[in-house]
Amino acid sequence: MKRILLLLVVLLAGAGGMWLSKSHSPASAPTPAAAAGRKILYYQSAMHPWIKSDKPGKCPICGMNLVPIYEGETGVDTNQPSGTVKLTDLTVSVVNVQTETVTNQPLVHTLHFGGQIMANSSQQAWFEFTVYERDLPWLKTGQKLQVTVPSAPGKNFTAQIKLHGAKPFADDSFDNMTTSTKLRAELSESPVEAGELGSHKYFNGLYAESHVIAKTEPVLTVPRSAVISRGTGPLIFLDKGGGYYTPRAVLLGRTGDEFYEVLAGLDAGDKVVTNGNLLIDSEAQLAAGL
Repeated sequence: MKRILLLLVVLLAGAGGMWLSKSHSPASAPTPAAAAGRKILYYQSAMHPWIKSDKPGKCPICGMNLVPIYEGETGVDTNQPSGTVKLTDLTVSVVNVQTETVTNQPLVHTLHFGGQIMANSSQQAWFEFTVYERDLPWLKTGQKLQVTVPSAPGKNFTAQIKLHGAKPFADDSFDNMTTSTKLRAELSESPVEAGELGSHKYFNGLYAESHVIAKTEPVLTVPRSAVISRGTGPLIFLDKGGGYYTPRAVLLGRTGDEFYEVLAGLDAGDKVVTNGNLLIDSEAQLAAGL
């Protein structure tokens, strides 16, 4: 009965009923589980599971009554892989643990570049822009970019990174200070006309922007929200079912808008925690004494 009342209080608190939680004191009668002789390991906040105590009380953060955690309900399980945590159904619900399935799919990444219109004439023009080292895996020869120029409002220009063009498509050397280089994409429509200034409207060095949506072939992906780090590299928590969550180190590749490319550590079909994983990791480190 006490667990039912506690669950009701927790749900009301999640909906904004904090006043109700503070107006009730914990019952003094033992729970049926306690009467049955089950060993209480410690008391824990259902909303902030890293808050623990060896005696009843209230969570110093939310003011909720600490919930008794019985032997076998949470902590490290010796029958599971190292670092595995078992959470109660109540904690899973209150923390709002969510999972997603690891799948193979194209990785999508949106790139934003600022640059200049160079060699602007009736015969040719190109968009010259700065590319940082981290962006190089997303660009390739033959790729087309949509370019806009503030001084030519309402117009969209198409530019292409050409292997053989009027000028090399990329500088060979990187700027050591910024780890960046220059790339060029030739405009299919030239020149870029800025205003109505007769023969002097073909300005060189006009500011321009491009937004590129790059898309890879299908690769193994994991949601970015699933990945956390303790300072020793990226890891995720696998949902093993039955309230068990196991940490797993992963090797990541390219970074997309919403997903990472997975090079090692996961398989298609694995269920990973995408919400509540930071709290699960806190519980795992507390249970391991870290």
